[in-house]
Parts: sequence; C-alpha cells; structure tokens
Amino acid sequence: MALTVRDIMVTDLVTVGPEETARSAYKLMRDRRFRHLPVVADGRLVGILSDRDLRPVLLSPGLARARVKELMSENLTTIAPGAPVEDAASLLVVKKIGCLPVVADERLIGIVTETDLLAVLVELLGLLTQSTRLDVVVAGGPDSYERIVEIIRRHSGQIISVGAVPAAAGTTIFSVRLEPCDPHPLVVALSRAGFEVLSHRRGGV
Repeated sequence: MALTVRDIMVTDLVTVGPEETARSAYKLMRDRRFRHLPVVADGRLVGILSDRDLRPVLLSPGLARARVKELMSENLTTIAPGAPVEDAASLLVVKKIGCLPVVADERLIGIVTETDLLAVLVELLGLLTQSTRLDVVVAGGPDSYERIVEIIRRHSGQIISVGAVPAAAGTTIFSVRLEPCDPHPLVVALSRAGFEVLSHRRGGV
C-alpha cells in the first residue's frame, strides 16, 4: 500500500484566528518553534501565516497593531489526506512553499511540512541505521538494474533500499543501501561487470 499524506501529517494543530494580533502570532510561533500557522475562522481554513509574513512587523514599529488577516497568505495550496506522499513533495517543490494544509470536507485536519517529508525520506532510505551504500552509474534499462542486484546478492549483500536519480547522457545513478558489510568485494565485482561505482561508504548512527 502506498504511503499517503494521512500517514505523515501532523494532526495536533495549533491555529490562530484572523483577528489575532501579528505580535501574538509571532510569540506563539517563537515559543512553539513553528514556521507556519494555519489561520482558521469558524472551523474553516482561511489563510496561512509564515515567519516570513511576520518579518515586516518585527522591523516596523508602525505595524505593531497589525492583525493576522492583514499579513496572512490567502492564495492557498492544499492537499487531501488520501493523496500520495509524492504528490505532497511535488507541490512543495513546484509551488516553492514550506507547508501544505491537509483539508477534508472543507475543514483543516492536518498539516504537512518540508520537515515531515524529509523525515520520511530519511526513514525510507535508512539513513539513521548502520548500513553500507554504493552509488552505481547505470546505462540502459531494467536489465542493468537486475544485473547489479544479482551481483550484490551473489556476494551475500543484503539490500535495504534502492534510490534512482537521472544523471547525464541518459544514465541513471542507483544508490543502493545495504546491511553493514565490507563494500570492496562488491565494488570489484561491479567494476569487472562494467559498472562505474561512483562512491561507497559505511555510515549511519
């Protein structure tokens, strides 16, 4: 089953009303270490306030009495709880925004931030676990990937995860994360099979 927004969204929400003062909203964000605050009126999401929106208030004494509604962003990009996590990541990158309110039946039920998605990526790639990583350049289709897997398994390598990133001239870089092992026999075997191993290392916590 695919990972969805519902699986990673924060549901213990802190919100503000549009009539709140900007200074009180700033204090809330500072004390709770938030960068974004959903603005809710009568149970409906009406805006998003970010730390960037509040900077003019901090720099200008004339804005000391400004209200949240005067500074919040009203042109909102939202997402449904059942949407794939990939859709959330794509929206954050394409729209160049830091958070996505999660809305169902016109009501705010959660929020997803860049930090939430980064945590998912770290977990999926096993970056916080002891492991060995090989970055291998592949030219060709699925056959090349299958050959890499076959070589690794032939040398008793146990694969945790595989990530693929498009590279130059139609090639792909496969980042293969393995259970902790000595990578040198794998590097030699892959090189002899005609693959270019860009890097290899052991890491984790």
